[in-house]
Amino acid sequence: MPLITIHNNDLHLELSPEMGASITKFQDKKTGKDIFRSFPNNKKINKKNCYFSGYFATVPYFGAINKETFFYKDKYISLPRTHPLEPDTIHGEGWVNKWKILKKTKTSIDVIFKHTGKKSFPYKYQVLQKFSLKKTSLIISIQITNLDKSTFECGIGFHPWFFISKYSKIYSNSFLHVKNRKKEFKKKILKKKFLDLNKFKLDETFLKWNGRSRLQLNKDITLNIINKKNVPNLHVYSPSKEDFFCIEPVTNVRDSYYFKKHSSEYHGLKKLRKNKKFVAAVEFELIR
Repeated sequence: MPLITIHNNDLHLELSPEMGASITKFQDKKTGKDIFRSFPNNKKINKKNCYFSGYFATVPYFGAINKETFFYKDKYISLPRTHPLEPDTIHGEGWVNKWKILKKTKTSIDVIFKHTGKKSFPYKYQVLQKFSLKKTSLIISIQITNLDKSTFECGIGFHPWFFISKYSKIYSNSFLHVKNRKKEFKKKILKKKFLDLNKFKLDETFLKWNGRSRLQLNKDITLNIINKKNVPNLHVYSPSKEDFFCIEPVTNVRDSYYFKKHSSEYHGLKKLRKNKKFVAAVEFELIR
């Protein structure tokens, strides 16, 4: 399936329905610079290479599900691996499966994915994802619908990837940082006006996000990341010795099913009954 392109006067976006509805290119037309990381030309479009994309949705949950932390049919079970490069199941099924195009215009595209419950996540659900370009903004909306007979707990994550530079910083409010190491839940307020992503090596979820953060990528590109609906947390992934980082607006936290198993209030999972829907939306605004 070929790449799908949408654009307006300011922005250009390419998307692969075949590769998890991932964004392969998102650029500022004025400068020709990448906003999200661009998919490399020497890689093939397939689900194994979705990790090289610029964005994918994490549904029906963000983060990993560790062994024996998923509660199903009155017991805790382990779910199968999602991706060959991952030791556990992670980020749901949407990013490693094909999506169907529902509607397309010059500046927008709607795609849909249905999960049968036969592999990995043991419940049936449907996800509608909408991408829309408005002036200098990309707005992404994700809606999960429970198609199963049973109630399940879920979450939504928006997973963009950015190339790092010496200028890369995120400016935001103080974050409530919750760690869950060795079954201990520790709260910590990180009081900083910004995080220098070259100095902070993180893979953590921050709670009580105020819903608006400014992200400086390089000397040419600065973004506002805005919570449009139901996104209370921000995950920061900045690994050492890599050329990328991720700033991920999410509804549930990292290791959320582990949190839930140990009765923590911080898991962020949404209980979804039969035929009910859960919607979250985020805006990535290019600052001129």
